[in-house]
Amino acid sequence: MMPQKIREELQKVLENEPENYSKILKLSNELSKFDSNIRFSVDAGIINRLGKELVGKRETAVAELVKNSYDADSTVVNLYFINTLEVGGTLKIDDNGIGMTKEDLVNGFMRLSSSYKIHNPISNKYSREKAGRKGIGRFSAQRLGTFLTIVTQTEADDFALKIEINWNNFISDIDLSVIEHRIEKVDKEKKHGTTLYIKNLRESWTDTVIKRVYRFVSESDLLQPFPLSKAINNDSIDPGFKVYCFREDDEFEQEEVANDNLVLFQHSLAEIDAYVNKDGFACYSVKSDKLNLEEKNIVLKDKTYSELDNVNLKAYYYIYSSGYIPKMSEKIILDTANEFGGIRLYRNGFRVLPYAEKGNDWLRLDASTGRRIILPTHRNINYFGFIEIFDENGENFEEQSNREGLIENNAFIELQDFAYKVLTALAIKIAHIRGMKVTTSQEEWGNKKPQTRLSDILKKLEIIENQNNSASFNSDNRQITHGNIEDIKSEITKIIIEQEKEEKNLIDELNMLRVLAGLGLVIGEFVHEIKFFQSSFHADIDSLIDVLKDKELELAKSLKNNFLYLDTYRAYFDSAVSKNVERDLKAIELRDVVRVFIKAISQDYKKNEITFEKPIFNGYDIYTCEMHESEWASILFNFYSNSKKAIKKIGAKGRILISAGVDNNMVYLEFSDNGNGIDMKNREKVFNAFFTTNEPSGSNANEHEEMSGTGLGLKITKDIIDSYDGKIYVKTPIAGYSTTIRIELPKATVKEIADVE
Repeated sequence: MMPQKIREELQKVLENEPENYSKILKLSNELSKFDSNIRFSVDAGIINRLGKELVGKRETAVAELVKNSYDADSTVVNLYFINTLEVGGTLKIDDNGIGMTKEDLVNGFMRLSSSYKIHNPISNKYSREKAGRKGIGRFSAQRLGTFLTIVTQTEADDFALKIEINWNNFISDIDLSVIEHRIEKVDKEKKHGTTLYIKNLRESWTDTVIKRVYRFVSESDLLQPFPLSKAINNDSIDPGFKVYCFREDDEFEQEEVANDNLVLFQHSLAEIDAYVNKDGFACYSVKSDKLNLEEKNIVLKDKTYSELDNVNLKAYYYIYSSGYIPKMSEKIILDTANEFGGIRLYRNGFRVLPYAEKGNDWLRLDASTGRRIILPTHRNINYFGFIEIFDENGENFEEQSNREGLIENNAFIELQDFAYKVLTALAIKIAHIRGMKVTTSQEEWGNKKPQTRLSDILKKLEIIENQNNSASFNSDNRQITHGNIEDIKSEITKIIIEQEKEEKNLIDELNMLRVLAGLGLVIGEFVHEIKFFQSSFHADIDSLIDVLKDKELELAKSLKNNFLYLDTYRAYFDSAVSKNVERDLKAIELRDVVRVFIKAISQDYKKNEITFEKPIFNGYDIYTCEMHESEWASILFNFYSNSKKAIKKIGAKGRILISAGVDNNMVYLEFSDNGNGIDMKNREKVFNAFFTTNEPSGSNANEHEEMSGTGLGLKITKDIIDSYDGKIYVKTPIAGYSTTIRIELPKATVKEIADVE
């Protein structure tokens, strides 16, 4: 278009559509191209480069968005991962910050390389030093998903503002300035704050990855394990910042995945609760799951505390570089402890400064550790905790005139002594259990149960051999030995016969496994190839839906749903096959594999009128020993196919329940169904090769039907479990079900978990 025509059209728009700013801007840009002076312009494709390329890790992307909430003076931000076990879910980030005005949106969020944080490096309400990098937050949203919806409101406004952004609109060869987004006024969702909805997520999110997000946020030094909810009575004082991560899914109820307790406190070696009893003695209870310790109401009778009424202490105890904390978590906990470790003091519900501030050693814990009289570590960084005192009338605890701490009277000195005694008592008790030296004066300390050495065993064998060769080895002894040898020969003959039978069974089993292995390669190739046709299938079906009517339209929609069903299975098997290629073993989080599995077969069990109950997980870190992740796909699909057959035989609606947890340092998984059950006499046999309760296949059976009834499924599962020194067995069914199969495996070590996280 020539310059004159552009001017004429621009003139018409200014006269007839003066508020059509998008058209005015577009025509002005076109006209500027004919100017003899040139200007920099921005291609819309830069958004992709700033998002996908600048923000490498998805954990970093979420952390940057959380930092924006922190900068907006939020005290709480909730992350909801909705239907994220598969690609295409939604991430909702909801904070209670000050919110954004239209000016904040236009000149801050929507402006590239904004100088807003340069001119405003400190937050408005709590005077926080802003943590977000300049402008990276919005592109983090583009890195995570295709669509972004922002709903924000300030306390002063009686409405909220809403913007929707489709990142797919930012394509190359389009000027960035002509892509428009409408700001709408909508009803307020809350008093103040901002909510981001990031839809059509580009990746799936398991619990392990969500926990990793929380750790990324923790590493930014935004989170504090304390204060308590009533700790602040001044609105301008920063009450702290908390992040909570939740999972929501159509198949499962909302569940909290990560918070300070799950990520920080659960890694403590022990926790202690202490108080002063009615007789004036310090009394404490201690619990340590890692050391299998729980003792209640232990009384320290060496001293009474006459002026300590209504005093309570709670603390978490950590020992670093000891193997009790996963390596990835240890760095976060230690960094947090260096900043916020120690025992804080609260009087009548409000924080008293400067106790437990960085460098403050009001309980003399650091000084005591330095003296080396009590050897177990008990520095401030070894504890996260607080003391609550209630003294409404100020009879025992009074503030100093400058409000910097309490007057150090007898009550305060008793408080220091009480806290020091129970905290060091905890450290000493833990050291005793660990077999560690407690004091420098402790005598006869050492390992009470030394390991029996191999040389000792060899010496005993030499003694027996010398006795056999001695003169006292008479003819009677020789007759006894001869009889023993005959018994041993007979036993060896029996073993040889059994081995021959076992060898025949193994040959048959290997032949079938060879067939199944070949079939597995074919399936892998099929899964790999079919995904390239999926987009074409869906495009063709969508085209049919657009032109068909009535019954034909319903058929097309049914066809589309069936292909979606196929997509789910294809994605699951594609993942299983690709992971099987990996030779490295890793600790497996059962919560993740169970959820992904149930999601993958959701269309199938619904089609077969089977209800999958909400899984029961006892604990959060349910990590097995290092395994192949694809082995769990085999195990769970095998269990499911067997349950489906058993349920079909009873001709009723089926129910299946999976539960998992940790028990006596073993990880377990139980798979239960309400099918026709397993006879008591067959509970051991079901794990034998070629044992099956299925009816013999007919002459017209196809290859799949023949192989699905071979009885190798549970045998292969047992071999997998046995190879990791685990156990699998049919147990007494749990209430409401007819069959329960239980797997037990060694729990992952701290190092193995750290390698995954």
